[in-house]
Amino acid sequence: MRPDLQSVLLFYLVMLIPSYELVLDLIWGDKYYARMMHVSGVISIYLLVLSLAITPITLLIKRWPWGIAFSRWLLPRRRYIGLGSFYYACLHLIHYLREINDIENVFYEAFDFELAIGWFALLILALLAITSNNASVRRLKAKWKQLHQLVYLGTALIFAHWMLFDFFPDQALSWLAAVIAIKSIHFGFRVYRKTP
Repeated sequence: MRPDLQSVLLFYLVMLIPSYELVLDLIWGDKYYARMMHVSGVISIYLLVLSLAITPITLLIKRWPWGIAFSRWLLPRRRYIGLGSFYYACLHLIHYLREINDIENVFYEAFDFELAIGWFALLILALLAITSNNASVRRLKAKWKQLHQLVYLGTALIFAHWMLFDFFPDQALSWLAAVIAIKSIHFGFRVYRKTP
């Protein structure tokens, strides 16, 4: 595989490209707030769904000769994509905090159900991001995998947060259906492998 495709830095830079508008707005503040919240939230969810899809994708493509090599390239990048999702979730939070611009209001709004589940989802993503490194894998051992199963709870909370804020939740429901399909494929492969 080409050396540039192996570059972790290049992979991160590609994921950062869509954030240029979000970052510039934090400097200049000349964009529509609702758009910035929508863009940052949706990109975070897209990356999260992609990270969840990688295992089923690799299980499907490993049946072909070219798929084995591609799977070896793709699987380690699941962690990078998850970190990218957390990065956009942080931009989502920063835009929200800048708009409210009052820590007391932020605190009281956090008790609203649709915002409370967003905070819980962000805490889960933060925990997963903090432990998305080889040192944590070695230290936590078998518990690391159990901890990272929280991604499914975090995903459910994120979609609930999205649908409660969206006047037209068709897009959210479509992506939720994609997550369910991805998990169903993954579960199907696990059952198939256990079948004698």
